[in-house]
Amino acid sequence: MKFTVLTEDRNCDNGCINENGLSIYIETEKNKFLLDSGITDAFLKNAKTLGINLDNVDTIILSHGHWDHGNGLQYINSTKKLILHPECFTKRYSLTRNMAYGGISENREQLLKKFELIETKEPYQFFENVWFLGEIDRKFEVPIKNLPTVLDLEGRKTDYLHDDSGIAIKTENGIIVFGSCSHSGINNIIEQAKKITNDNRVIAVIGGFHLNEIDSYTSQIVQYFKDNNIQNAYMGHCNSDEVIDYFKEQLNGTTTVTKLFAGAEFEI
Repeated sequence: MKFTVLTEDRNCDNGCINENGLSIYIETEKNKFLLDSGITDAFLKNAKTLGINLDNVDTIILSHGHWDHGNGLQYINSTKKLILHPECFTKRYSLTRNMAYGGISENREQLLKKFELIETKEPYQFFENVWFLGEIDRKFEVPIKNLPTVLDLEGRKTDYLHDDSGIAIKTENGIIVFGSCSHSGINNIIEQAKKITNDNRVIAVIGGFHLNEIDSYTSQIVQYFKDNNIQNAYMGHCNSDEVIDYFKEQLNGTTTVTKLFAGAEFEI
């Protein structure tokens, strides 16, 4: 399996554009698909720079309904399958960004005009040995401070983020898990992936874990990686450099930790 970071918070001297969002192009032996689209058309420009033809992609997964993961969908005009949780369309306004709109820029009706829309709270197998994880069971508690503080149109808090999900890929050697922002807890996402695939061997966990400081919750996630013998962690987007360095230090000898950047390509 190969994945390419089409856009991400961090940049490298490779001609690619970075932005504070995420989009990942994933290739298995048989299939090609896209996880998230970032904020702008940077993912399309970077794909062109990297020689990736996104016309070959017919399936897109939206991990959750936040602007930095789904606003790039407005730049896709060809008919494709779009898989998401139905609450991705929740109208969200950020208290920490002066009530700026935090949802995706297109509503259900707009997306229906150009995508084959699959809305599901349940796990959904969209390719052989590849699953959208659906609504994540919260086996482990996620501290409220690790969730974005957002309101809906009626002023109600909506920071539980039922729509936050991920992807699991099952291989002969174990599973590969993608968790774009992991508002539902990266440990919970991994647990759901293990349950759906019926495989406890975790080869790699990829994406943002929504960890910005070293605290008891971050230490809890590190211990989870140790306890579950996770071989690789590819960390980016909503992980601070401080936290990534902490993971490298604490997991030295057990988990290989790699920092993501726009244009990075990896084969597992």
